[in-house]
Amino acid sequence: MLVEIMKFGKEEKSVVTSLDIAETFEKEHKNVLRDIRELECSEEFRRLNFEQSEYLNEQSHKQPMYLITRDGFTLLVMGYTGEKAMRFKEGYIRQLNAM
Repeated sequence: MLVEIMKFGKEEKSVVTSLDIAETFEKEHKNVLRDIRELECSEEFRRLNFEQSEYLNEQSHKQPMYLITRDGFTLLVMGYTGEKAMRFKEGYIRQLNAM
């Protein structure tokens, strides 16, 4: 997964795209977009961690995507299932326990 440092609001933050998440967790991008839209987080958390953007698809058409901070990524993928999601959750728990 490609992590980039980008201007997010007024700050520079580490972000990933919803496309990266779809590829990493082997999901269709449209389903990742749906998952983001359906998160039941506060509007403040959404504003601080999910920024709507766009990319050009193979036909050079603009398509929606999100830029997502580390906190947004964590909240989103904690709801995912499957082997890759479980490895992420276990690693997250190990890191918390090491603190």
